[in-house]
Amino acid sequence: MRGGSIEGLWIILVDEEGRKAPLLARAGNGLYLLAFGDGQKARKFMLESRLEEVAEARLVVKSNLPGVLGVLEEKKASGVLVDYDHATNTYREAGLVY
Repeated sequence: MRGGSIEGLWIILVDEEGRKAPLLARAGNGLYLLAFGDGQKARKFMLESRLEEVAEARLVVKSNLPGVLGVLEEKKASGVLVDYDHATNTYREAGLVY
């Protein structure tokens, strides 16, 4: 991950109980943030997962980073999977979230 931070990565926001929340995925015994290196990859995932109508891609920047991290802490996310590919069920890299 870029310097170990999710800042600069793209995430997918979905509606959760009336608020926008990062899309998380269960892998093994953990819950992981799905993040993408660029907006095109995030939108491709949304299209392949049929989420384009109910989700939006968003760049993680300094101003929204604390909110994203707060949700991940609340959900007890184990880490982040970067550039998850829906078709092959693979990802480019994984790391801790901070």
